[in-house]
Amino acid sequence: MAILNRRGKRKTQAVAPATENFAFVAELPVGEKEPLWKLQVQMVTEPQADGERLRLRAHLQTNFASALRPALAAAQARRDGTERAALPPAGAPPAPSGRSLRLAERAGHAVQSVAQRALAVPLVRRLAEPLLQLDLNTWVEIQASTASLDAGSHDLLPQQERLAALGIRPKRTGDQPIAETWAGEARDGFAQVSVLQLDKRHLPTRLRELIGDQPFGLAATVVNTARQKP
Repeated sequence: MAILNRRGKRKTQAVAPATENFAFVAELPVGEKEPLWKLQVQMVTEPQADGERLRLRAHLQTNFASALRPALAAAQARRDGTERAALPPAGAPPAPSGRSLRLAERAGHAVQSVAQRALAVPLVRRLAEPLLQLDLNTWVEIQASTASLDAGSHDLLPQQERLAALGIRPKRTGDQPIAETWAGEARDGFAQVSVLQLDKRHLPTRLRELIGDQPFGLAATVVNTARQKP
């Protein structure tokens, strides 16, 4: 990350850094509906005034209610003989063997198999039933900058307008970094919002030396939700 590689460079021939983008999506399928887990990550590095800004966004979905529960119910129905697999049409090529399955599909089948065995134990089933009613989501947004900002890391706080609409107004950092958390009921479930603000003066000495003379600020917002599905 170029934001930490400025020490020892002269500014006599400064060149504005180019914008860099990076993104990927990964998921773990189980059954035929929603994936059990899905991770989306996006990172953008761009010029900002006399420095650079890094923006990192990540979204993790864990679909116990929308994916794992229907997959387990379908597997149980097949075992009970109440559901028959559809026969392939005449002349259709044979189904691919397990070796040809994608790694993610194999992992999904393995997770489903482990879950089935675990839920066969009555005590585990009772403890897991509430979890199987939930879909969990985590959103993480991080912004870091080496630009000169009037309010330091407070100016980098992601989604400030949305936070204000929820009545959340984070404090500004002082001699110590700020970490705050709010929690409460949300639509069909529960929500938690956490905020972190970190300025250069809060960093360890070794890391401050790596950054050099440039300013530094980092702010992060983490939102967790648990939504219940009947």
